Amino acid sequence: MNMTCKLRTKCLKLGENLEKCQDPDCANMIHPTCGKKIAERFEEDEWEGPLFCSKRCFKQHKKALAMATVRVGWYKDGPTPEVSSMSVIVDWLTTDDNYIRWHGVDKHNGSIRTVLANQLVQVIR
Repeated sequence: MNMTCKLRTKCLKLGENLEKCQDPDCANMIHPTCGKKIAERFEEDEWEGPLFCSKRCFKQHKKALAMATVRVGWYKDGPTPEVSSMSVIVDWLTTDDNYIRWHGVDKHNGSIRTVLANQLVQVIR
């Protein structure tokens, strides 16, 4: 295991203990302040997340976070298999004259799609 700070510039963090890089595949050590500086180089705001010893480790972490986001289909996002966003939309479209209101703007009531979409969002919630 590398027992020196991974920063390429001369590091003078004498009073700060080294910590392990948070990338599970990396065994390097880094000062918390140096790891924060590395992360802040690639983020727009101050970094408050885990410590990384290099751009490669930081980017690998960001990629893992992006891949961890799981998309759920409209057919499987409800509390039960029978109730989902898709079933709510189909029910809404087949109730009263909602399809006609959605397909063509309801000129008599002044409804536009954004108003109808907001109503549908409330129904889905």
